[in-house]
Amino acid sequence: LASLRHVVKSHKAVLGGEWNYEKYIGRQMNCLTIGSIGYGRLGSMYSKYCKAFDSRVLVYDPYKKVEEQDVEQIDRLEYLLQESDVIAIHVHVTKETIGMLDKSCFDLMKKDVVLVNTARGDIVNESDLVSFLQSNLCARIATDVLSDEIRNRKSSPLLNYALESDQVIITPHIGGMCREAQEIAY
Repeated sequence: LASLRHVVKSHKAVLGGEWNYEKYIGRQMNCLTIGSIGYGRLGSMYSKYCKAFDSRVLVYDPYKKVEEQDVEQIDRLEYLLQESDVIAIHVHVTKETIGMLDKSCFDLMKKDVVLVNTARGDIVNESDLVSFLQSNLCARIATDVLSDEIRNRKSSPLLNYALESDQVIITPHIGGMCREAQEIAY
């Protein structure tokens, strides 16, 4: 939501003394197609949230059956990539998913897509993603994971690009970091 509505960028502008909302016109969820790659516990929760905003929701998961009403399960990842305005990743890291989103996938996406990755950084080829963002200045990513985030943050192509671009929102793996979730975990 922060990426769709340019929250970080407009917040920085206001702190800098600017008050021009026209530069930060965002998108409305009920007019968007949301694609979810993966439909496990988090993917199914995410789909429900998007349906609450009255979005069209597409799900690609060859291992799960979608039973949620008004959620479209599709059998081709390529279709989800082409149709979605927002693409969220909800898969585990496996041999099959490492680097699964690469140049061939980015080439299919809309030029103003918003990618959301709260799964694992290794699922996205960061170099290919940065090239895609550089060529498509209306595309954005919101993520709280990076490839090799523990040992090698400083060499992350995505983190380095975020230093110069407002297309990227990165948080430090805080997807499940809220008081209630932590209380349940302990």
